[in-house]
Amino acid sequence: MCKTRKEVFRKIVDQTCRMPVSCSCELCKNMCHTPCLGTPQDILALIDAGYADKLCYTEWLVGMILGFCDTSIAMVQIKEEGDWCVFYHDGLCELHDKGLKPTEGQLASHIALPMERKPEYNLTFQVAKEWGDENLDVVKEIVRKLSVYWDSKETAHKEP
Repeated sequence: MCKTRKEVFRKIVDQTCRMPVSCSCELCKNMCHTPCLGTPQDILALIDAGYADKLCYTEWLVGMILGFCDTSIAMVQIKEEGDWCVFYHDGLCELHDKGLKPTEGQLASHIALPMERKPEYNLTFQVAKEWGDENLDVVKEIVRKLSVYWDSKETAHKEP
């Protein structure tokens, strides 16, 4: 059975001991140079809200560098535009007030916690892990919807 976005969010909150943060200090704003990671449920919500054009396929390699995992993790995430997340405008995230901000962005803080050096408490790793077999049905739905979206874009470009 597929978990809901709220269920996955609660699981990550419980695992990482982090609570939602809403801070707009300069340090937090500067974190928006890199788009925050979303769970498959977060990304599916963005697609369903009409933001497929703001997403791309990628592989998460940080876990290998940190020694948390042995392989990269394939996923779909938010694009960067220039030096910023595509949703960052005039110092704010346009997803924040729409209830679509990905899990990492809702829980991230400019304050690093020493326990995050351990994979079981690391926010980014816990979000990335959600792209595994446990959420395969959601990932398949993401791929299906993005394929339909990109096929429609390709067809539109071929028409005279």
